Formats: sequence, structure tokens, C-alpha cells
Amino acid sequence: MSKLSIVAGVFGLGLIAILAAGARAAGPQRINVYVDCHCEDAVGQKFCSAFKDDVDHSDEYRLVVNTSTGDGVGVHFASVDMFKGIQEDLAGHMSAVSVAFTIYSDRLPGEIFADTTVFRVGQDKPGEMSDKILDAVGQIVKLNANVFKNLETTPAAKPSASMTKAPQSEP
Repeated sequence: MSKLSIVAGVFGLGLIAILAAGARAAGPQRINVYVDCHCEDAVGQKFCSAFKDDVDHSDEYRLVVNTSTGDGVGVHFASVDMFKGIQEDLAGHMSAVSVAFTIYSDRLPGEIFADTTVFRVGQDKPGEMSDKILDAVGQIVKLNANVFKNLETTPAAKPSASMTKAPQSEP
């Protein structure tokens, strides 16, 4: 083996070690999650707050405030008190919550529908249900891994001339 081969090998191993250390320092890529809540009832608000906290404190996800930059998963909640107006003594104890999952990217004209469901949340179960919905986000990410990979490699669309010019009024 020549000295040049040995030096090149040592240099290559050193470069690999430096790149690996940099990747570990940067940590794993966290998925952006945008949470949109239309929850006017107390249980729905408590649930939505718990979910945002879970996303914010997650190692896998990053809570974002909008869908205008980057790629990620949108989680859209709406809730209603299940008993308000029906059986007032039970009002505030349980909500029906709908969730729609979307995929968004600044490379797309809008969000792409991924899935939806409706579930019940009791006043003492927002944290437990939040964990289940966070697991569902993981499934959405896993099932759409190829979509996210393709989005990463697709250049952002450049606005066309027709998109940047103000409309002209007719004479």
C-alpha cells in the first residue's frame, strides 16, 4: 500500500467522523406541525392546548405558527360540547372533536388532504387523547414519507409574470 493511499484513507475516515459528528450535533430533522384550533368549548380548548404542548415538547416535531414556509403536517381541530343544549347538567364534561390532517409545503398552492376523523374527549382525558393524535401524526408522516422526500428535492416555484403583475383594467 502506498503512502498516498494511507494518507487518503486516514483523511477520508477523518472527514467521515467530522460529518457524522456534525450530523449528531444538529440532531434529527424535526417535522413541522401546524395546529389550527376552532374549539370554543372548554374541553375542546383544553384538548387543543394539551396537543400544542405535546407537539412543542416533542423530540420529533416542531410547532409552527403558519404553513407559509417549509414543509409539514397541518392538524386542524374543531370541537363542540356534546351535551350543551341537550342535557345541561352534563355540559362541559365531554366534547366531540373533529380533526383533519393535511400536508403543506411552500412548494404547493395549498394544503393536501391526508385524513380525517371524529372522536370524543372527556374533561379528564385531553392529555391521553393528545398522545393518540400525536401518534396519528406520526402515521401520517410515515405513510407520506415519499411525498416529503419529493418535496425536499423539488425547487420552490418561481412566480410567473402573470402572478406578479397587477391586473389591468379594461378601457
